[in-house]
Amino acid sequence: MFNISSQLQQQIMASYRQGCAKSIQIPQGSADLFSEKLQELMAKRLPLQDQLLLRRYRNACQQGLMAVRHRQLITAEQLFTEARTPLQMDTLSREAKLLHQSFMEQSEAYLDYCHDDFDKVYSRIEKALALDVILETAYGYDILLMHRIQLLHNLVRTEARRLNFEGAIALASKILGYLDGQLETLPTPHPWGFERMGLQPSRLVTAMFAQITSEVALILAGKNHNHTRQLLKVATNHLLLQTNPNKSSHPHCNSWFFVKQALVDQDIITFLERASDLLAEGLADTPLLWYTTIIDLLSLCNALGWLDLSQEITIDALNWENLPYQLASLVSISPSVKTA
Repeated sequence: MFNISSQLQQQIMASYRQGCAKSIQIPQGSADLFSEKLQELMAKRLPLQDQLLLRRYRNACQQGLMAVRHRQLITAEQLFTEARTPLQMDTLSREAKLLHQSFMEQSEAYLDYCHDDFDKVYSRIEKALALDVILETAYGYDILLMHRIQLLHNLVRTEARRLNFEGAIALASKILGYLDGQLETLPTPHPWGFERMGLQPSRLVTAMFAQITSEVALILAGKNHNHTRQLLKVATNHLLLQTNPNKSSHPHCNSWFFVKQALVDQDIITFLERASDLLAEGLADTPLLWYTTIIDLLSLCNALGWLDLSQEITIDALNWENLPYQLASLVSISPSVKTA
């Protein structure tokens, strides 16, 4: 079917083993970076009483989020009700209320998401976006631009949950284009002038770009060839990729797109050559890109009859860390064994 040299076969096997031996090395996630910057600003701007109240009820909100993740939805609803208490307090400043409400809307949207109440999800996300704009323009919370991008990322996930994969990929790729400086705005009625991006920490922008690219990878994983081709075309229509990934501001993410494109084009030689480089780097700080590339390789191994490598990958996958359940099913692992 494909004229693949034994040398290339050995190369991809060696690269896989090299990468597999490396552990995940995530320095500081986008959520941690964002929280650090936001807390610094709040500590400078808010009176101590506001800070203490927000800290107390933020804990209730975080407990509610944990309850949602464990599908304890009634408990989550009770905790979110408690967490909304300061919004009724006259002693809390308007600035603090706006901050707290924005993050409450985001958190409760997750509960609505788990109830498949997508109208409420969109309504809450819209409220949070509007609140963030007020905080940015009237109170100097420039960092909340990244929170708005995270809110749009949540809408990407919502569209995927609704099986509107084309809409999810289109929005995700527009976000990537914006983060990369290719687009000056995003498709919501809020100010997105790119000058706002210049105020963001570069590490945070890089981490967010990797996060959104990983979401695209997760959406495409397991789709049949024609569907993947269609969705990848939607992405590339909105995102101009550098021909040379090393010239990109996000070379690892850029490389992943080209690896995926080679597979979609059924250019198997190019896929194996490019995938070899990506796999040798290991999970690094973008484990989902590594995992989804491995899953594509596993599918190809089965098609080529490379049973030894196929079996090796399947066995190794039992020990993979942070493997989402969607991907676990693609390597014949029970979701109860590995979830994330």
